[in-house]
Amino acid sequence: MKKENNNIETILKNKKYLWLVTGVAGFIGSNILEKLLLLDQKVVGIDNLSTGFKENLKSVNKIVGNKRWKNFKFFKGDLSSLKNCLERLKRLPIGGTAVGTGINAHKLFTKEFLIALNSGNKYKYVDKKNKFEGLSSQDDAVLYSSHLKSIAVSLIKISNDLRWMNSGPGSGISDITLKALQPGSSIMPGKVNPVIPESSIMACSQVIGNDTTIMICGQSGNFQLNVTLPIIAYNIIQSTNIIANTSVSLAKKSINNFEVNNSIIQKSVNSNPILVTALNRIIGYEKGAYIAKKAYKLGIPIIDVALEETNLSEKDLKKILDPLALTKGGIK
Repeated sequence: MKKENNNIETILKNKKYLWLVTGVAGFIGSNILEKLLLLDQKVVGIDNLSTGFKENLKSVNKIVGNKRWKNFKFFKGDLSSLKNCLERLKRLPIGGTAVGTGINAHKLFTKEFLIALNSGNKYKYVDKKNKFEGLSSQDDAVLYSSHLKSIAVSLIKISNDLRWMNSGPGSGISDITLKALQPGSSIMPGKVNPVIPESSIMACSQVIGNDTTIMICGQSGNFQLNVTLPIIAYNIIQSTNIIANTSVSLAKKSINNFEVNNSIIQKSVNSNPILVTALNRIIGYEKGAYIAKKAYKLGIPIIDVALEETNLSEKDLKKILDPLALTKGGIK
């Protein structure tokens, strides 16, 4: 047994051998836990996707309320689910050999291997009792990848919002101005592209593609053998790195340092026909629609037209049409 222990220690010191002995499933488990720790350490970047908006949009909150930045916390549930996958990924089918029967494996191999693997390791791996399932089914990897995909979708949504909010200044929205990271595009000097959101979209699209591959591979566990484990391992490790790095890059280089164009937002909010919705219960739908269309046609604020077309005082209109109050819902 001493000789076998020495062999185990040798294997553990060389990841190439670790791959061969534990199977790709075991290699996935150990590497994903390392990557998840990295993601956990970089979660400050993901947090900044919301806190960065909160800090930079304080002035905007006074105009349109705080609903906008709160929307960027919607993927934290995915991150929590991702961490819950850790417990499932810690279960390794060590000693199952080829298909789960454990043939030609020493009766103490699994126990001694896990002792050696856990020695000095912050992660504590355990034996997966059903080794047939552990080798033929990659449900844990499929589940983990699906959570990565969900976060990728959220990051793409945030990136697109940043691009649109930054669009302009000539014919775009221009609610915000992202920090320029280049003097201009390759052929148009001065045309600064939102390169970080754009690169984030491309990177996260890769994660979505990786998940599709993993899903297909997860279906390929025919009987007791899944021959697609290498691509599952490759894609999962790549996707984990992409999500960890993209979240930090997006937070640090786009969200934490953009500028809010208050004057443009104020003008946009004041002339936005949606404000008239708050008057529906007072003046009726048809009158409200008339005011909205007139304000839009003349290019003047809703409140100015409402002063002309209703008996409401300016004080009452300011209270009813207060954008901040409208973001809180209910009937005022």
